[in-house]
Amino acid sequence: MILKLTPLIKGSGPSILLQRPIYLVGRHRECDLRLDLPKISRRHCCLALAYDRLFIRDLGSRNGVRVNGRDVAETQLFRGDEIAIGPLIFRVEEEIPRGASPSPASASRRTSASPQGADEPPEIDLVPLDDV
Repeated sequence: MILKLTPLIKGSGPSILLQRPIYLVGRHRECDLRLDLPKISRRHCCLALAYDRLFIRDLGSRNGVRVNGRDVAETQLFRGDEIAIGPLIFRVEEEIPRGASPSPASASRRTSASPQGADEPPEIDLVPLDDV
């Protein structure tokens, strides 16, 4: 499954395919996703992909990160979630290759919690960047 961030504000640029495990988001030239706006911190947040799950973590930014209108420090993202990074708003969507149909696992936005089985990915804890 390939996820993408689709901008919801007209003229904010194209959708961003998320195909790498970690994306540093901010104004700094070393950022993977460079958003050069005054309300975006140099190192605003990071996105992490693991086992087909997407996480976002605020890196102490001045204007914060919001998911579905709520301020978050760190959370898992799901298809359909709207994330605000400074003044920019994106929707998390699945990129469906042409001629393909959505995978059964992604057909529903969220699934109810169930005991961890052999086919489920392990629980993931994000490590503070200072520890890497």
